[in-house]
Amino acid sequence: MQKTITYLYPDKKNASNLKMYQDRTNQIKAFYFTRESYKKVYELPCSLNYAIYFLFNDSEDESVAYIGQSVNGIQRIEEHVRRKDFWTYGILFVTDNNSFDKLSIDYLEYEFIQRFKKSSYVLTNKDLRLNKPNISVYDIPNIEAFITQIKFLLSAEGIDIDEQQDRNEVMKYYYPPTKHNAKLFVKDGKFILAAGSEIKRPLESTKDWKDKNHYKKGNAIIDSYVENEKVKELNGKLITQVNLAFKAPSAPANLITGLSENGWKFFKELEEIRGK
Repeated sequence: MQKTITYLYPDKKNASNLKMYQDRTNQIKAFYFTRESYKKVYELPCSLNYAIYFLFNDSEDESVAYIGQSVNGIQRIEEHVRRKDFWTYGILFVTDNNSFDKLSIDYLEYEFIQRFKKSSYVLTNKDLRLNKPNISVYDIPNIEAFITQIKFLLSAEGIDIDEQQDRNEVMKYYYPPTKHNAKLFVKDGKFILAAGSEIKRPLESTKDWKDKNHYKKGNAIIDSYVENEKVKELNGKLITQVNLAFKAPSAPANLITGLSENGWKFFKELEEIRGK
């Protein structure tokens, strides 16, 4: 089924930093903003309505996210600018007629936290909303429709939280050298390290590298994966529990060896698709 999205670019000189978009057959409206441009969202219609929002980083090494809700729309982002350093851009969702209420954004926040927990995104939320909000059975169909539309609008900006549904799909896999137990596939422009792959912490020898950050950063990334239960230690080995998506192939290659790799050359046959 085809869908049409209408985009508005309020600042044509910085079009990629600020946009408002919507499937006009639906009342959900989305605001995409960068850390530097969020104040301009105040000038856009409906931006102070009840909202659910997502904050993301723009790193090739690890996909990090934060999910929140706001009774004052974009105003809530002010606090995150002061207190959260990791994020570079965000997407805020409201309804045209402000039909969200506190219970509905509670429920939306809960549902998206559960869904992101199953994805390759590492959540920075301290409260992972373990208790499901009590919502009327009569309201659930509307909320589910909102969830479907928000997922679609997120995907329009490259935010895919359904990588895990592809486990049974026939994929072309790319493998590292035989001494490593891992495999990679490519989908929608992302390089996805398949669930069940073995990864390693940075080798002790990398402490002496000129790039001192490799050892510290590599351990921090693995710690966050373990904490979010995306990686588990089994029989002394670190094994991925979900598909992990990356923007470039070198990041998963680094995870597999604990070193610094050229991912295009590391995975067999992968370089053949580089020019496509």
